[in-house]
Amino acid sequence: MSTGKEATYGKVSRAIELMVEGENDAVARMSTICCELYHAFTDFHWVGFYRLVDPQTLKVGPYQGGHGCLTITTDRGVCGACIRERKVQIENDVSKVKDHIACSPETKSEIVLPILDSSGALWAVLDIDSTELNAFDETDLQWLLHISKLAACCP
Repeated sequence: MSTGKEATYGKVSRAIELMVEGENDAVARMSTICCELYHAFTDFHWVGFYRLVDPQTLKVGPYQGGHGCLTITTDRGVCGACIRERKVQIENDVSKVKDHIACSPETKSEIVLPILDSSGALWAVLDIDSTELNAFDETDLQWLLHISKLAACCP
């Protein structure tokens, strides 16, 4: 039996797949993903992409929610760890992250996924912030891994 969260991810994933089918513009894909995820989950108060513009710098890309940080250096924070380690970061209590970058005081939990192009180069991250502690689990991880790959058509 699926949970409400799984059912919501299933619906949103199918909707995103249909909307981005045949779309070759990365910004259009990223914008669609952000919009659909942001509106699907009430505790997601920020959903967005940060683009890797040079080895030390992430710049905000398409997003939904309040203003995010415009620039993040890759040497700190959850997004920086995702870039440095090239793997998903789940922080279910960001107050315990020593070098957390607080773009919003509302953020309690965060998940960040690396976005790779077809050659395996990391070019962005998908960052989702929640107003709830312990918001992200294995269900989020599995669905967001699938959804994040839909952004990777064409950096």
